[in-house]
Amino acid sequence: MEFIQLTAPSAWASYLFYGDKSGLCEGEEHSIDAWAVLEGIGWAVDAEDAGFMKYHDAHNYALAADCQLYTFRKLESDN
Repeated sequence: MEFIQLTAPSAWASYLFYGDKSGLCEGEEHSIDAWAVLEGIGWAVDAEDAGFMKYHDAHNYALAADCQLYTFRKLESDN
């Protein structure tokens, strides 16, 4: 199993670990899902504080924010 580390907003943690969108703004999960597909990642398996970041790995999908360095399970490619 392969893993990848990426930075993203701390506010996304509950969704990235458990699929719980209750703390997100309406429709925000669609942006997170699009980012996850682009990165080829599955559920998060670990996280550590990365502090405030203007340019995090999901900066095309979210504004500057307090972030986490998430460890994700990398999805298998069909190649």
